[in-house]
Amino acid sequence: MSIIRCIVPAVAVVDTGGVVDETSSRTAVPPATGITDLTVNVGLGLLLVVCTFRYFEKHPVDTLGVAVVLLAAAVAVTYLAAVVGASRGRGRWEYGGIVAATALWIPLAVIAPSYGWCAFALFFAVHRVLHGRPALVASVLIVVSVSTGLLIMSRGQDLGLVLGPLLGGVVMLFAYRALNRSFDEQRALVAELRATQEQLAASERDAGAFAERHRVASELHDTAVQSTASALLLLETAHQAGGPDDTEDVAVGEARRVLRGALAETRQVLHGLTVGDDETGMTASAASAASAASAATPDSFAGLADRYGAEFHRTGGGDDLPPAVAHTLFRVVQEALRNTVKHADATTRAVHLGIGEDMVTVSVTDDGVGFDVDGERGTGTPRGYGLRAMAWRIGSIGGDFAVTSSPGEGTVVSAAVPLAVVEEGRS
Repeated sequence: MSIIRCIVPAVAVVDTGGVVDETSSRTAVPPATGITDLTVNVGLGLLLVVCTFRYFEKHPVDTLGVAVVLLAAAVAVTYLAAVVGASRGRGRWEYGGIVAATALWIPLAVIAPSYGWCAFALFFAVHRVLHGRPALVASVLIVVSVSTGLLIMSRGQDLGLVLGPLLGGVVMLFAYRALNRSFDEQRALVAELRATQEQLAASERDAGAFAERHRVASELHDTAVQSTASALLLLETAHQAGGPDDTEDVAVGEARRVLRGALAETRQVLHGLTVGDDETGMTASAASAASAASAATPDSFAGLADRYGAEFHRTGGGDDLPPAVAHTLFRVVQEALRNTVKHADATTRAVHLGIGEDMVTVSVTDDGVGFDVDGERGTGTPRGYGLRAMAWRIGSIGGDFAVTSSPGEGTVVSAAVPLAVVEEGRS
């Protein structure tokens, strides 16, 4: 019975998945165990009553009879205290009551073998509160007391009467030891499974935080960092040119415009981080991505290409791209075009957007100086980080990202996103 009590809550901890209330799993008693305990409790009470009547059918109410009644009453009272303690969640009461009841019953079974029938209920009750060596000792004492009482009653003339309960008790004892050993193995397995579950939950939390950090870093890199760098470049150019005041004023005005745009984009990213599920019905990441992608249509790619002086080509029809795809591809094209201006020293650049039934592709090509892709990707330079950010963006929506370049040969940045993967993720 102790095995049933311990195994069921422990396994329930593993089966629930997600967040586990360990306190309730330890204290809750399964219905099957409660019925077993009730059966043992009622059975012991009935056995005490029946054994008392049986004893006085064959024995007079003498001094020994009074001692028998007092011991039986003491067993009943202490066991009742254990039952009350268990019902109120007081484990010490249950433990002390059952141990005391067993200790009082042992001499009772010796002087009045009629009470030996109570051994069956006490055997189960003892294993409810004792485990390991203490349970073994208590079980041996129960078996020995019954056999001793029967031996005295038969005056050593009926060995079968003595050996029967003795052998039965030994069989039950070994059966319980085997079950307890099996339970120890199961308990170790459950503990291992619980630890694995906690590790998986921690890994999922870490992965979510890591992905969110990547998203924020990419957003800031593609918005505030790039815009601020452009504004700084304009100011430095105006300062170094040393031309007329009108020229410098134009450059300063353009720098102010770029910085204002960077401020607005940064606020948009921060808003995406602070918005809650209860406010918008979506996660912060989804809210930020959706708001930034609201204007990212196929025509937006054409406008972006025009801003950077790039040719724009489009194949396929349809203007309705999933927001996550539109936002991600727009950011990738934006970063790739910025790289053609900052790093490639290109004279011509082109953007190609292909919209198919199950796939969206985009590529940015230039005739610039090119670079060593493998050498640049692992560096901490702005271009190295930009490549990693673009690859992470495309990978986060299930797409493929590639960069083809070599020194003096120009660069091709391409991405392909299967729409089926995106739609499955949204569902």
